[in-house]
Amino acid sequence: MATNSSFTALPDDVLQRVLLGVALDDHDATAAACRAFRAVIRGPRFLRLRREYGFAERGVILVGRDDDEAPLEIYVAGNPGAIPEVAVIPEGLNVSNPRGSTTDGGGRLFVSVRQSPTAASPSQILVLNASSRRWRRFAILPDQSLHCMEWHGGLLYVAGGEVSSPVNTLYAFNEVTGLWDDLPPMPHASTMAASGVIGNELFVAGGYGVDNLALSTLQIYDISARTWRLGAPLPHALYGGPGIVLDGKLYLVPRPGTMRSMFVYDVQSNTWSEQGKPPYEGAGVYVKYAFAHKGRLVVVNSSGSAFQLSAFDSGWYRFDLDVHHDYFESAVAGSVILG
Repeated sequence: MATNSSFTALPDDVLQRVLLGVALDDHDATAAACRAFRAVIRGPRFLRLRREYGFAERGVILVGRDDDEAPLEIYVAGNPGAIPEVAVIPEGLNVSNPRGSTTDGGGRLFVSVRQSPTAASPSQILVLNASSRRWRRFAILPDQSLHCMEWHGGLLYVAGGEVSSPVNTLYAFNEVTGLWDDLPPMPHASTMAASGVIGNELFVAGGYGVDNLALSTLQIYDISARTWRLGAPLPHALYGGPGIVLDGKLYLVPRPGTMRSMFVYDVQSNTWSEQGKPPYEGAGVYVKYAFAHKGRLVVVNSSGSAFQLSAFDSGWYRFDLDVHHDYFESAVAGSVILG
């Protein structure tokens, strides 16, 4: 049987390839076995190489608080009995709302935060590194709320929202330069809209307009050409529900009072179709947040129950988050690469 000493005798590059396949939950125990293992697993290239060679593990990370005074807590789904980790963030900032988040497709979750009534700091965007479970300030947010936020091509896009009334602005934040770019405005101002990025286009669906009426518009921004156009109108007006991109389609998940079915937009045909809405359990229950995870659409209700949409029969089935999170007053979630 091979021993630690026989492994450590291997050349560094060979040892690194051997350890890349170690399961994420076993990293700490493996790193504690000897100095050579620890040097590889804690090394600066290890997580990047795990991604390159296909060993990186994706998980659902849930961030929330049970009231405005409590610190944020971080849960990682799929870890039964996990104890929440307390996230240290700047004082006076609260998670804005469940729609105020997005991921970079890798290991980072971006969250819109707003200043509390007693805080002097401006509204901002924070970023959570899923591997280290650490927050840092990412950008000072334009003075608005209830906006759409999407990551694409190294830029963070913020579309619409409201500043006392709905706005039609579009901004892009460049992480390298630390600057916001003021982009062409949307054809229609909207707040509480759904959004998603497919290919090289940003989609903003529905929301509330300047006349305080729900919209049925689909506004499409060509990121390369920097131009807007209108897509096929939604079957009827809606606001407040999340937009999820899955298999090249935009899914609009319903909120109470907006629609009975889930709408699905097909980019190729520029058409909408309807699909059965997620199950609700109990009066007053609604979808709190939703995300795509391992090729499935997952929704979490305000009661704490979670369901995933099957790609085979279009039915809804239980999704176990392994956390007791139904008490969260405000929360965000996303599917990220954990390491």
